[in-house]
Amino acid sequence: MERLLVLADDFTGALDTGVQFATYGARTEIITDLGIDLSQYPRADVLVIDTETRHVSEKEAYETVYRLTRNAMEAGITCLYKKTDSGLRGNISGEVRAVLDASGEDFLAFLPAFPKMNRIVAGGISYVDGTPIEQSVFGRDPFEPVTCSRIRDFFRGYEGMVQEYARPEELVIQEGGKQIAVFDSETDEDLHEVTDYLHGKGRLRILAGCAGFAAAMAKYLQISCAEKKAEKLEKPFLIVCGSINDISKRQVSHAKEKGIKGITLTLEQLLEKDYLKTGEGRKLVEEVTSTCGREGVCILDTSSDREEVNRYLTRELIPLEEARVYIADRISEILECVMDTGVIPTIMVIGGDTLIHFVRKMKCRQISLLYELEKGVVYSSMRSKGRTLKVISKSGGFGEEDLLIRLIGMAKESEEGIL
Repeated sequence: MERLLVLADDFTGALDTGVQFATYGARTEIITDLGIDLSQYPRADVLVIDTETRHVSEKEAYETVYRLTRNAMEAGITCLYKKTDSGLRGNISGEVRAVLDASGEDFLAFLPAFPKMNRIVAGGISYVDGTPIEQSVFGRDPFEPVTCSRIRDFFRGYEGMVQEYARPEELVIQEGGKQIAVFDSETDEDLHEVTDYLHGKGRLRILAGCAGFAAAMAKYLQISCAEKKAEKLEKPFLIVCGSINDISKRQVSHAKEKGIKGITLTLEQLLEKDYLKTGEGRKLVEEVTSTCGREGVCILDTSSDREEVNRYLTRELIPLEEARVYIADRISEILECVMDTGVIPTIMVIGGDTLIHFVRKMKCRQISLLYELEKGVVYSSMRSKGRTLKVISKSGGFGEEDLLIRLIGMAKESEEGIL
């Protein structure tokens, strides 16, 4: 039986890729401990480690991924998958090179396309909804804008290592050197065709890509397959959006336009020190809890006015990177306070930063992946403080405008025993 290690640079990525194998029936576990001894962890067929390296320097990201890859090889793990962001954010070059360098292999297949989410690679160029990625919402990200669209351009200084292929049968294995092979993938059929070809060539050992490629390769791994029991999606339902991605903002706005009650957190509520200890802070938690109980669903989101955000940060002398951490931590504190009231709704967390802060705040030690509600939307069970939390998660850049309305509809149906 093969063992697979997945290295993801953020928590939502760990979940949406790990669930591809969980859905297939593999025992899949999520770990956030970078000091784990992989040789002493035999329980899972698929082990997913959240490295939290998206926002660190390229040097630190390379060293972290290199160390974990070496540990994996020494522990006898037979297959390693470097999960990259489908929006090509983060330390793409450093982490992919680290896996190739540390593995001792000379070939790595890199398929960053996710056709079901309208993210494709054609002619070596990444497109989102038909637009080159640097001109898409990912190019306008205030924290980590994507500045190029051609995949090999992410590997500046190492371009000669990267080879582009329109078709899998064009693949030429270079002798005596290392190669990162980038394959065009415009449809799911393309992903499966490339995966099948690589399997036939014995080249499914060291890989990189997003959840789309992971889903295509799952069936080729000799891992155990067990039947999964579906669990109901139950109310009350609390949706928390810490992402400022335009896609998530449109989803929240659409849900509110359809009548879903929401609370938009002000910058003072998010950034003021010890806010939740004040009378207003306690009132905020009461409002969230009562809205969940009264309406069955509540949305908690942040301001979408980026100019206002920048003015506030400038006035208060708060660096942008620190603000990201403060906001994610404050939202997690609010969630913890809601949990402590005894009202335990199904939680949906949008955005990787917010999710990992929530998991740490709640001291979730056991994370079991259940299944995907939709592509990129993962339903998990987490143990915290002696109780089980049902958590839905997705990256900020995933999903259609009416996604939240559809998920809320599933929760209503579950009350009637339909889901």
